[in-house]
Amino acid sequence: MSTATYYDLLKVDRKAAPEGVRAAYRSLAQRYHPDKRPGNADAIRVMAALNEAYAVLSDPQKRASYDRAIDGARLRANNARRAAQQPVRDAMWPWWLLFATFAFAVVSIGVVAYRMVFPAVSIPAVHSAAHQPRPAAPLKLTASRQ
Repeated sequence: MSTATYYDLLKVDRKAAPEGVRAAYRSLAQRYHPDKRPGNADAIRVMAALNEAYAVLSDPQKRASYDRAIDGARLRANNARRAAQQPVRDAMWPWWLLFATFAFAVVSIGVVAYRMVFPAVSIPAVHSAAHQPRPAAPLKLTASRQ
């Protein structure tokens, strides 16, 4: 686990008896008590953390609840670690979509290039018979007078 537990704070084993928890608390409280370290802000912070840890670990009901919370957190962390290590098999790249996009782009560019090279040639699939221009009427040639 990445964060310290109350057991780590009091430097006792998780299976320690209530007497062992009390002895560890008393020795740490004597060492870090603010009266023995006047003017030290860390001593006040450490003593507050020790008091909180001892309040939880000295009460059997709070300790059991705290142990269940630790077990649940470790289980969630292990599950998250296992899930992160497993490869994702359900998410497959749709290669057919990539191919279709590429094919569409090539055809589109080809049509534009063909139109640029041969502007007068019509593509039969694009221009149906209904859209064909009517043939022009024959020109009448007349003699000009001079």
